[in-house]
Amino acid sequence: MTFSDWREQLNELETVKNAPSKRIVYHLSHNDLDGYSCHLVAKRFLGETKRFNSGYGAEVAAKLTLIGSLIEKAPQRNENIVLISDLNIAKEDCKLAEKIRDRLTRDGYKIELRLLDHHKSGEALAQEFDWYFLDSTRCATKIVYDWCVDRGENPQAANDDELAEYVACVNAYDLWLQEDSDRFEFGKALNRLVADSREISSLLFGFEDNDYRLSVLNEAFAYLKGYKNIDLDDNILAIKKRYLKENGELDTIDNLAARFVTKLLVKNRDRMSVNYEGHKGILTYQIGNISVLGNAFLRECPDYHFFLDVNRFGSISLRSNDKVDVSVMAGKLFGGGGHANASGGKIREFKEVFTYDQLFERINAMLNAYSF
Repeated sequence: MTFSDWREQLNELETVKNAPSKRIVYHLSHNDLDGYSCHLVAKRFLGETKRFNSGYGAEVAAKLTLIGSLIEKAPQRNENIVLISDLNIAKEDCKLAEKIRDRLTRDGYKIELRLLDHHKSGEALAQEFDWYFLDSTRCATKIVYDWCVDRGENPQAANDDELAEYVACVNAYDLWLQEDSDRFEFGKALNRLVADSREISSLLFGFEDNDYRLSVLNEAFAYLKGYKNIDLDDNILAIKKRYLKENGELDTIDNLAARFVTKLLVKNRDRMSVNYEGHKGILTYQIGNISVLGNAFLRECPDYHFFLDVNRFGSISLRSNDKVDVSVMAGKLFGGGGHANASGGKIREFKEVFTYDQLFERINAMLNAYSF
């Protein structure tokens, strides 16, 4: 390494060292309309956030652990807000959240932990943990909205009547306030919009999936004045297509989604690559539309020999493009079989995973164990 190389690295380190601290918001929310709307509101008030979604059960712990690891990789001088919304998490998850916060705080990180929820079943936990706020009279989106306003965050967002009306519609739907009929019906259309936007795998591409759902919800604001819920419902497909086409030509939703997801696979192929007996493949989870996506990816990346997808129950789908006989692979590894270019099987005693790293570690170990 030359002196100039050393000097360049030292300059980069000095730049990082002297960089101002940042406020980073790690926002974990539920995976429904109320949960995604919490993300939308927080982003409007707090600026760009790192967003994660979760159902209940073991997935919560997996996502909390992931957030802790991301904070640990960032500079200690950052001010970190860990915001959890619309999730009535279990007591063991509360203890895990505190454990992660306390460990990082001892290591010199600045952590603010806050949970904002509205599920009545969390009342005992809200009394036990001082960072756990619960109000069953408002939906979580409304609670996040009021929390941001009370903190004095972003006066422009606080005075945005359209955003306040959107929050009221989500509140009417989530609390099933049918007497507030206009808002309730518009909230139903919002729910259909976000529930139908499933073209991007949330486990493989969590940030991209979240961006997609927030983008289509933001488009719904154009229908808010006058509560044009029927117009919104009629245009759900067009709204999704506008996002997925990426400035390209319009096509069927299946073709647009396939091209969009294939681009994501190609972009992320290095971190998703696995090997089996000298054959290079890509590992996906709950990707959907396996035949179309598998063949599209293998055509785009001819140095890859197979495409392996696992569903949430451990069923395996394998695709190839005349580079390896996946029927032999399916039989040897997964007790299955099929055709040379399209086969399937099942992982015995499969436990559902909630992060891609969990899946990759297990499947990669299986492939290596049978490779020679």
